[in-house]
Amino acid sequence: MAVLRSIKLLIAALAVVGTAGESGEQLRSNVRSKVQVNDVDVGTTTSYAQPKTLVDAAEEFIDFEVDLLKRRLQVTETTRCNTWCKLKESLGLTIIGLILICVAPCLMWKNEGRHVKELRRIDFCKNKAVVIDNSDLPNDDHTGDLVHFVGTVSVDDDTLDLNSGSLNISSPLTKALVIKRTCSIYQKFEQSAQQTKNDMIGAGQTTTTTFTIKEDWTPMGPQGALPHFPNDSNSRGIWDELVTESGPSDVTAAPAVKLPPNLPPQMAALLQQVDLSQSPHGISVSKSAHVGGFGLSSDIIMTEKAVFQSDWMQVPAELIPDHIESLPELRKDRYGNLTTVEEGDQPTNGDVMIKYEYIADGFDASFIVQQVLLDADPEAGVREHKFGVDKQMVHDEKCCGKITDDLGVIWMVRAGRHDLKEMISMAKVDENNVTKMLRILCWILLVAGWMMLFSIFTTLLSTLPLLGALGGAAFFIVALIVGTVCCCAVTAVAYFRYRPLITTIILAVAGGIAGIIIWKLNDASEASVQPTMAPVLAPKFLMEPEELALEYY
Repeated sequence: MAVLRSIKLLIAALAVVGTAGESGEQLRSNVRSKVQVNDVDVGTTTSYAQPKTLVDAAEEFIDFEVDLLKRRLQVTETTRCNTWCKLKESLGLTIIGLILICVAPCLMWKNEGRHVKELRRIDFCKNKAVVIDNSDLPNDDHTGDLVHFVGTVSVDDDTLDLNSGSLNISSPLTKALVIKRTCSIYQKFEQSAQQTKNDMIGAGQTTTTTFTIKEDWTPMGPQGALPHFPNDSNSRGIWDELVTESGPSDVTAAPAVKLPPNLPPQMAALLQQVDLSQSPHGISVSKSAHVGGFGLSSDIIMTEKAVFQSDWMQVPAELIPDHIESLPELRKDRYGNLTTVEEGDQPTNGDVMIKYEYIADGFDASFIVQQVLLDADPEAGVREHKFGVDKQMVHDEKCCGKITDDLGVIWMVRAGRHDLKEMISMAKVDENNVTKMLRILCWILLVAGWMMLFSIFTTLLSTLPLLGALGGAAFFIVALIVGTVCCCAVTAVAYFRYRPLITTIILAVAGGIAGIIIWKLNDASEASVQPTMAPVLAPKFLMEPEELALEYY
């Protein structure tokens, strides 16, 4: 970039020299006449100014070009919504608010029922799980039972590589549980930023949306056209050749989820979870994975990514091919990646980069799963393990077996070594955190619903600046209070529905305490209003002698 800027400076300087004429004095006067306004303070009587150098003039020329480039890469759209338009929007928000007020309590009710069901499932694990002390020696007695065991994930001496194709690594990798190839392409993306300005009088609003172009690496493949920049397009580079040269994958991933637009490319790739089974990406899972005497299928390893795919490492550079004959544009960089970007250059639109990563075995994992018999398949290269793991359906019995509840499936897998007590404790903590988060989310939805219900009134009040702000704050407080009361009421009723015994005991204790308090308060009140007896005069014979009155006849 520095070299490019120097070349531009030289070209701009030559352009300035070319406009100066043959006389150097003429050049000086021209430059001076152009820069006097900028270099001399307005209002002063200075009649001379230091002329700018050719480099300064060239820098001004380059800044002007950069400003034009920024304008070309930036589009602004302004939309206007008057008071009538805002009233129509508020009517729609009112309908949405009514829906939220009806839906949020149902979600809260379901959340409380789900929480109780999860706790019962965890208690079932606590009471029914069989602890296997040595995972290397499982036996037939526990086949079909819920078992807990701890062990080290291993592939023994098996090797692993990607499927056949020119993009495969040069030789198989040892001690690898999973290996993947991720291809990224440098593309342009539209990004938008909005600014809103409310009218001083009226409920109108002006929204200014600025669209800009950002270039970044993305594993989602070549992007489409840029709607607001018809003169700009994305290059596919050698992406199609990569798809042709990559071999098929033997792992099936979940279908991609459609995400909202204008997300950063890396965030979109993270949320959408790029389908590594689609070309030109690639992924392979070892068929020899096991924990002690329990075999692990590829579905388990691909499903529990937090346990089995959390510590990716770069494939050693010596296993990456230096060049590919069918793709001469690719080269190996210093990090062991294949890329079309030359050393020291900045990536341009359409450049590709291929990264190879793997998960090594040798880490610990803990399980609460069902022990099942595992069928060996020597022809497919599956190592023979007699036992495997699977999810277990839970049917809890109540009322001496007369009532049976379906609690779903039990499947607990965690990284690290944890005994049964620790696994149960962590499961309860996770479940309590999820329940609290869902409660807060439902409460926010309920408050937002009540706030949207009053949106038409806040829009009418916003026609006047002061009343609009005060009215919005007042309605927010009302929505907060009403939403909180509704949330507490629904939670209390749901708690009584799903925990009747505990709720009855709590209410009985609370009623007893309240009764004692009321009884004591009534006694104190009666004592305070009891009339006071008038004082009784002492008999006269008890009075002192000097106070006695003598009468003579």
